[in-house]
Amino acid sequence: MISHLRLNTTKTLSEQITLQVDDKGYEFVIINHSKFDAAFTLHGAHLIHFQAKNQAPLIYLSKAALFDDKKAIRGGVPVCWPWFGNTEESLSKKLPAHGFARISKWEMSIVSETPEGIDLAFTLSANEATKAIWDHDFTLTLKASLSDHVDLSLITENTGNDSFSYGGALHSYLCVADITQCSIEGLAATYTDSLDSGKQKTAEAVLTVNGPIDTIYAVNNGDVVVNDLQNKRKITVNNTGNDSVVVWNPWISGSIAFADLPDDGYQTMMCIESAITSKQGVLVEAGQIHTLKTVII
Repeated sequence: MISHLRLNTTKTLSEQITLQVDDKGYEFVIINHSKFDAAFTLHGAHLIHFQAKNQAPLIYLSKAALFDDKKAIRGGVPVCWPWFGNTEESLSKKLPAHGFARISKWEMSIVSETPEGIDLAFTLSANEATKAIWDHDFTLTLKASLSDHVDLSLITENTGNDSFSYGGALHSYLCVADITQCSIEGLAATYTDSLDSGKQKTAEAVLTVNGPIDTIYAVNNGDVVVNDLQNKRKITVNNTGNDSVVVWNPWISGSIAFADLPDDGYQTMMCIESAITSKQGVLVEAGQIHTLKTVII
């Protein structure tokens, strides 16, 4: 799924992990483990690829994605933080949609490597640039545990003296063979339809997608299962620390409208997001932490 990228190795971090760059110097962390292949970018601590050996890719990346330090990457698992979407305040101040974490450069460390998998940690801390946008002290850590599945934990630590509230999401783009041959089970019974003036609606037990969708489901306590029929598999998503599950696909018109998404890109992607979308967000007291998590199998 990233074979279209022309990368050169600049540093060998271990036998299984290398730091590579494209012709513009954009940095990628490439992982070749005996059980899987994966890739992150340091820009955004962004997982852009995961594929277990002898299986179809689990994570979708747009082949038209733009790799630019000023822009978010289309596909993968963007880290939306410290707000979700465009808030009234962010719009009035012309701040970036979905916050600044996904367009900031993070630091990476290798936590452990075993025959079963790899654990990595990416960190972003408050600095002059972040405080100009969001005036709080914090350390944000993305812990990634990769084996035969993806386990991502976004840990928000309040390192200041005052409490703050935050919103956001692990905006997972799942890779499917054909969206018209998929169904989704395990979603909550009610949802907000963002494409229909935010109306509250009652959900079907099994969701099939046949047009643009941007819905916010009430949080549930179980797994969300995507039946990827053409690939003959089930993709299971388990979220914790969230207050909602966002389901999104831009469909034909949306794909055409996005310069960084092929016109047919909607056909092979489905976003199932572990999200905090409520206006009040999650309150994190001084010295405390909160974890937003998604596990994709």
